[in-house]
Amino acid sequence: MKKYPEIHTVKREVYKKIVNAFVPSKVYVSLEQNNADEVKCLVEKGDSVKEGEKIAEGVYAPIPGTVEDFELKVMPNGNVNKTVKISLSGQFSYLGKKLKELDFTSYTSEALIKKIENYGILNTFVTDKPELLGNQMQSVLSHKHRLLAVRLIDDDPSRLLDSVLSSIYQKEIVKGINIAVHAIKAEGVILICDEKFVKSEEFEKISVPVIENRVQQKLFPLTLAEIVSQNVRKSSKEPLFKKLSKHDLFIDSSSLLELYRSVSFDMPVIDRYVLVDGDCLPSTGVLKFAIGTPFETIAEHCGGFIKTPASIIVNGLVTGFSAGSLNVPLTKYVKSIRFNSASKTVSQTQIDCIRCGNCRRICPVMLSPDVIVRHLMGGAACSADYITSSSYCIECGLCNSVCPSRIPILQLIRNHKSEISQKNIEKEVSDEKL
Repeated sequence: MKKYPEIHTVKREVYKKIVNAFVPSKVYVSLEQNNADEVKCLVEKGDSVKEGEKIAEGVYAPIPGTVEDFELKVMPNGNVNKTVKISLSGQFSYLGKKLKELDFTSYTSEALIKKIENYGILNTFVTDKPELLGNQMQSVLSHKHRLLAVRLIDDDPSRLLDSVLSSIYQKEIVKGINIAVHAIKAEGVILICDEKFVKSEEFEKISVPVIENRVQQKLFPLTLAEIVSQNVRKSSKEPLFKKLSKHDLFIDSSSLLELYRSVSFDMPVIDRYVLVDGDCLPSTGVLKFAIGTPFETIAEHCGGFIKTPASIIVNGLVTGFSAGSLNVPLTKYVKSIRFNSASKTVSQTQIDCIRCGNCRRICPVMLSPDVIVRHLMGGAACSADYITSSSYCIECGLCNSVCPSRIPILQLIRNHKSEISQKNIEKEVSDEKL
């Protein structure tokens, strides 16, 4: 693993509470909230919608109001999606209401997973590749042995959302863990945390055996499913936990908190906890915003700009991406937004590889990303061994963070891996037909 002292980090102790943001006057709700295809819209222009009313499969109105229009918007991940523009009006169904907590144990595993699918909860354990939690649970449930791995810290050292939520909402997260355990019939729980994490008595209420996987704070990456599985299998003395694999359910704090809120109060995902920071803002913090809130409105909630933003970094400096506009709406997979001025912004102009070797030195699985990428970009040919080695890439993103040429190394290798996977699938289908 690699140290990351060169990556700017923020102390989690700075944020001791969560703030509910003001209700936006307009929201732009994407009909595609993860990497899946756009879903069919269930409302028309001029329709009145209630807070929490379904407007598409797995997509709900975050505020009560009127469907004003349908607009194409650039998303935080760079995709262009159709959005439902809703103007605020009418009464709230959840906000400001006293909600009664329900007993999830009255549901069977299958019925509970079905409800989770309907709520539209995303699992953001792999932040840049969020997946529908219900679908993941359905897949894990088919396995003979099932374990639940819970990450209570952040996979990106420059983003603190999961760490802050794990500190403030331990009671709720433990309830979310028990809901997940019940849904997939998990036999045990692995808590992924660092040496600074303080575990309260709440964690004694987890309904199955629990072990901790403490990681060193100054090393990265240590929370990927493959690495956690290897570490637990090597260190655990209990046969149960030696069965942990990347095919078990891995989930983060923010997803567990959404799971708890949705199941306990029969409430779909209509808002999102987000860490907002950057030197362009007079104040920063963790706030809860309605899904579809434009980034410009989010900045206004933090006091407006004191400096002109030169970059908007979503989901961290290592694993995140750059948003190109203040008109980008908040989606379910956004964990952090950083508004940086020109003095804090690195040039994103891409140039040819200068063969500095940074990507080789920082790669935790000792690949030669520069050789692979030069070949993929149409440069010098290389041996088949180099190309084959790309399948061992764990997609941590460290190569991107240290590349002075700003080459999207991770994305190029990931696309190559996807192409290989697709070719293998097509070959299997072809062989079956024969």
